[in-house]
Amino acid sequence: MLDEMSKQEKALLLLVFTALALYHVTELSAVSHASTLTITDALGRVVNLTRTPQRVVSLSPSITETLLALNLSNEIVGVDHYSYSDWFMNASSQFQSRNVTDVGGYWWSAISIEKILSLQPGLVLADAGAHRPLLNTFVEYNLTVVYLKGGSATSIEDVYSDIYTIGLIFNRTGEATKLINNIEAQLNEGKRLLSGYAGLSVLYVVGIYQGIWVAGKSTYFNDLVSRLGLKNAAGSYGWRAVSIEDIAAWRPDVVIVASMGVTREDVEKSGLASLGAKVVYLNSTETDILSRPSPLVALVPSVLYDALSKAVPLPTTTTTPQTATVTYTETKTETSTFTMTITIEKTTYQSSWVLALVVSSLVIAFAAGLLTGRRTKKG
Repeated sequence: MLDEMSKQEKALLLLVFTALALYHVTELSAVSHASTLTITDALGRVVNLTRTPQRVVSLSPSITETLLALNLSNEIVGVDHYSYSDWFMNASSQFQSRNVTDVGGYWWSAISIEKILSLQPGLVLADAGAHRPLLNTFVEYNLTVVYLKGGSATSIEDVYSDIYTIGLIFNRTGEATKLINNIEAQLNEGKRLLSGYAGLSVLYVVGIYQGIWVAGKSTYFNDLVSRLGLKNAAGSYGWRAVSIEDIAAWRPDVVIVASMGVTREDVEKSGLASLGAKVVYLNSTETDILSRPSPLVALVPSVLYDALSKAVPLPTTTTTPQTATVTYTETKTETSTFTMTITIEKTTYQSSWVLALVVSSLVIAFAAGLLTGRRTKKG
């Protein structure tokens, strides 16, 4: 067919193919470079991300554990001090073997901005509670930062929000949804496991210093125990120090003491051991599980069951639970919903439309040329 075409027709055909190729390349460029993920972070800031981050600094153990649970370990180049020694998913060994940098912290005043800058991160993931004072510094050094609830979460929904936001940022929404579903399944099973303790009044003590520090209303712990059918004994709000008289008036059934520098001697001196309530001490791992708003929430029912069974043994006819584990297999549990502002914006290059018109014109001209040539030959 090409042999039968004139030089003019061949030249016109080559021009059409060249224009089509240029149009195709420009369209691909528009899709790959013009997509912007816009999210509203935990501080209400609008953050635009034009590409998937590849070098990430995490400043909170809760955030780090979510990254690990979503198989994003390889993207991490720096973490806070507590994340660096985390036992979850063998994090400490992973970070040491990959030379991940300990940037200090967890609290903002202990974070080394110099170390963060030396890593040249594509994204910093910060805690809305612990790292808010660093915002102006991040902006000053032109660091892209997204604030999550992290350790400042006050509900399980906050944990889900963090998981899904990280899934969005790294294009892992499918994995994030599966993780959320799995946690929901574990909590639903946990409520059944703890049904023998339904309504039991539990006080969570996290420190004894100038008073007795407890987890009150509007805290992550409060939401956890309520979800599992238990009652938070504390009548106060937030994490705050209260008096032994306050606690006596609340009449807790069980006092759970976190392993955060609180000794049995401290408990004796504070008067907690004289209230008539059963006192249970957690080890450091159990304290992490109960206190840290992260995928560790899936293990909370098992920890609470073990603690309460030491204080208030149930009848021996009750089925002994198996240790809960965090898995990521898909379940049929309905996905929890939560509010989040997410928009996807795409910029359309004007050159794409120009090329489209050029290509269309050339194709029409080429077709007309062929028809004219055939009619001339027939005539």
